[in-house]
Amino acid sequence: MKIILALIKKEFLQIFRNPILWRLIIFIPFAMLMIFPFAADLEIKNVNIAVLDGDHSSFSNKLILKLNGCGFFTLKEGITNRKEAETNLKHDNIDIIIEIPQYCERDIQNGLKPTISITANAINGMKAGVSVSYITNLLADYMSDIRIVNNLPERPSFITLMPTYWFNKKMNFRNIFVPGILTILVTMIGSLLSTLNIVREKELGTIEQLNITPMMKHHFIIGKMTPFWIIGMAEFCIGLMIMRFGFGIHIQGSIPLLLSLTGIYLLGMLGLGFLISIFSRTQAQSMMVLVFIFITCILLSGLFTSIDSMPEWAKAINKINPVAYFMGIIKLIILKGGTLYNVRIELISLSLFATIINTIVVKFYRRQIA
Repeated sequence: MKIILALIKKEFLQIFRNPILWRLIIFIPFAMLMIFPFAADLEIKNVNIAVLDGDHSSFSNKLILKLNGCGFFTLKEGITNRKEAETNLKHDNIDIIIEIPQYCERDIQNGLKPTISITANAINGMKAGVSVSYITNLLADYMSDIRIVNNLPERPSFITLMPTYWFNKKMNFRNIFVPGILTILVTMIGSLLSTLNIVREKELGTIEQLNITPMMKHHFIIGKMTPFWIIGMAEFCIGLMIMRFGFGIHIQGSIPLLLSLTGIYLLGMLGLGFLISIFSRTQAQSMMVLVFIFITCILLSGLFTSIDSMPEWAKAINKINPVAYFMGIIKLIILKGGTLYNVRIELISLSLFATIINTIVVKFYRRQIA
């Protein structure tokens, strides 16, 4: 035990003597939690639209005012014909073209269904989809108001929807994104910093001095991992406090359960970082491997795209993707108030991952580094 404590003390001293490492420990959480949720805003805003009014009626004028006044769209003035609108769309000056046909108001009053054309720039598929959906809902509400004011007969198209969103009542993207950032934070602390620290020792040759000592392999591995496990857990707790008091996101489930599962996940990530460092000769080499694994796991984790919407081969990869399991834990406990029973599959999977990866580390450590 004295050997392990001495190694832990030595590792903490080494971490904070390394100017790059301790700056990364401070800067990474700050950048992720205080910059990304505001800069990487998935809410669609400032959509530029052009309205081609072929009707010039009170109906079309009120509709244009409604679109312009909702705060979601920015109306581009001076575009009067289809050709001019398409040119602006091609040059990204506008995102949406809304075309109101001639005699639109008259057709509505006669009980007909005029077609209002919506053309969207779908280079950004998410922006186009959300914008068109918003316009469609706005038009449906407006048409419903017109029906009531003009005492028109109710038709199947005049249906008012009242959606209810559980676990994210206001559909605030930060309720999904900020917990996801915590997952990325723990992943980076666990894998990136531990790998850089060990590989740097290999480059400097100081790790060879430890290898010739009579200490056991598991002493060395525990001594190396423990400081980063403590740092990772501390930064995760700080992240939870920022999430609560900075973004107003309450943890619906058990905090001890969340911390316990985070500790298991962090052990697995530390083992992965240690394993990469065993087979890497330089920091640049280890970074290339880490970036490939990190980007692949994060993109498939369900943070940006629902796993259910992924193709079968991506779902198969996610069966061995620890980030996807931990992302599920974060969402279930923080947003849904999940219990141990709800996360039992994720717990078993992460426990197996941590056990297997650290067993491999113990097996290969001395053989590769010595």
